[in-house]
Formats: sequence, structure tokens, C-alpha cells
Amino acid sequence: METRSSVSRSLHTNRDLEKLEPYEGKPSCTVLRGEEGSNALDLPDRPADLEQRNGRAVRKGNTVKFWGGNVVDIIIYGTEKTLDAYKFNLLRNKQLFINQINNGTIAVRRIDEDSMDENTGMNFAEFVAVLSGNMDLLNKAKLDNRIMQLEKEQAIFNKERYRAERKIAKNEQDIEVTMQAKQRMSEDWAYYNGYQGERKTLLLNLQQATAEETGRELHKIAKSYRSEAIGTVGSYIGLNLSVRSEYHYTGVFERNIFLVEGKSGLKYKCGLSGALPLGFADSAAYPQATLDKLPELIRRQQEKIDQLANEIPILKQIVSRRWNKTAELDALKQECKELQQKIDNSLKELEQQPVVAAIAA
Repeated sequence: METRSSVSRSLHTNRDLEKLEPYEGKPSCTVLRGEEGSNALDLPDRPADLEQRNGRAVRKGNTVKFWGGNVVDIIIYGTEKTLDAYKFNLLRNKQLFINQINNGTIAVRRIDEDSMDENTGMNFAEFVAVLSGNMDLLNKAKLDNRIMQLEKEQAIFNKERYRAERKIAKNEQDIEVTMQAKQRMSEDWAYYNGYQGERKTLLLNLQQATAEETGRELHKIAKSYRSEAIGTVGSYIGLNLSVRSEYHYTGVFERNIFLVEGKSGLKYKCGLSGALPLGFADSAAYPQATLDKLPELIRRQQEKIDQLANEIPILKQIVSRRWNKTAELDALKQECKELQQKIDNSLKELEQQPVVAAIAA
């Protein structure tokens, strides 16, 4: 529902339809279902109270949409150069502090107050400017708001640039690491293909065992081994076969995983999880099945390198971009500085004027 906020002295006639509960027991704040808006003859002590009071006129179910063009007037009464300005200033400072707490930016000195409603509402700073009688304050409040918006936009732009720079550095580092891993896998694959000896799994305590006996022994190790340290259990074509226990973060044992260590020093899991196959003969052949997957692993490494490399040109375009509103921001800051000097000069003139005291007889 659209709302309009204004400072007005005109009286407002409520359409006496369904009456709602008074707000904090104040009849002046009572809102009637179907009314054109709400009248606020006083100011609450909390910013949320003011927003909630306005929300009573725009709440769901207001029948003004049937005859009032779905527009609700929020009328707040105030007198220039009175304590109303002081009260609005208190509300403004309270809202700033609340925003800083909610946004986690308590160290930030200046926060965008936003508007009191969705479309055309005035924020607290604008109310303070109007009630002070000095329109330069209102112009400065609008300038400060525009400068703040541009500074936020500039901060987001710079953040994207810094993020792109960090991503470029990380991609280059990941490419180097991945290329090294690919090179080491290629060396292990070359060794595996060039090996001329017998391709048989040899356990430390069963050098002359059959494949069935070797697999059965590996399953016994899988059930009994308990250590996070890597333990050697045998060899395959001159490569170490090892086992290592994995534990849950609570300290409960989960499983043992079996590894084949290549000539390059890389360790390859048995299958995807490191667990042995169910069959004994398949378990004895797990080193060969693991090394047969090296071409696929090498291909994946190359795909990762290509993906990382393709991202770098796009990231460099982001880094090379320049924010095109720098001149506008500098001009607004200069205008705001000149306006602040004008306001300061007007305040000095007021201070230098003689004070005439009226004494009642």
C-alpha cells in the first residue's frame, strides 16, 4: 500500500468504521479501519513506535483502497524552532544507533537512515532540517544521503575488484599445484605401464600366498587395524601398499582405507572411498584396479587447469574496470563542504546577534 509522509497542521476527519485498539492508551494515536491516514499529535520516545503507529494506517485490511485510491496520508505535526526539532534529533540518533547494532557496523560513524516508509517518506534527518527552519540543513541532508549512496556503490565496486584480484592469484596458484599433481600422476602412469616384472600383490607376512589368501588377509587387516598413522602392509610392482584408520570427530572408529603409493610420492585410494571390495580375489587386485584409473585422474586434472585458466581473462576484465562516478562524488563532496561552511557562517551570525530579554512586569 502506498504511503505519503508530510508535516502538516490540517485537521483530519476519520471515517468511523471498525475501531481498533488505542496505541499505548493515547486517543490521538488511535487508528480506525478504513480511514484515510493517521494523525500524530505527539512524538514517541522510540523510533519503532513511530513506525508502528504509521503502520496502523497502512496495515492489511484497510478499506481505503476501495475509495481513496489506495493512498494513505501519514500526518505528523511539528512546530519549527521548538522542542519538536530536539525530539526528532533524539529519534534520529536513536535510529542511527539501532541501525549500527542491527547491521553490525557499530564502528561506522555514518549510516544511511533510509526513509520511514517504502516510497516517499522523510527520514529523521530531513524532519530535523525542516523543523529547524534552516533549509540549508535539508539540502545538506540530501547531499549527505547521495554521497553516502555513491560511497557505498564505490565500496561495492572496489570490493568486486579486490575479490577478482584475489581470485586471479588463487587460480594461478591452483593451476600451478594442479599441474604439478598432473605431472606426478603422469610419472606414475609411465612407471606402471613400463614395469616389466610380475604384477602381483605381495603382503609382508604372506609372500607366497594365492590371490584368495592375500585378499582374505587384507580383510583381516581391515577389521583389526587401528591407527591414524599410515602402516605398510605389502607392495605391488615395487610400490608400497599401506593402510590408515579414519575416525569420527567424536573419536569413534569409522573405517580403514587402503592406499597405493606411487613413485612420485602421491598416494591413491583403493576405489573412491579407500575400502576393499567384497571379494577376496578383487581385494588382492585392488592396487592394479587403482592404478588403472590414472588416465581418468590425469584428464580431470587437465579439465581443472582449463577451467581455472578460462576464468582468469574474465577476472582481469573486472580488475581493469574503472568506476565512472568518481567525478560526481568529488563534486558532491565539494558542494557539501561549501554548504557546510555556509551553515557554519549563518550560525556564527546568530551567535553574534544581541540577545534581548523580555521581562514581564
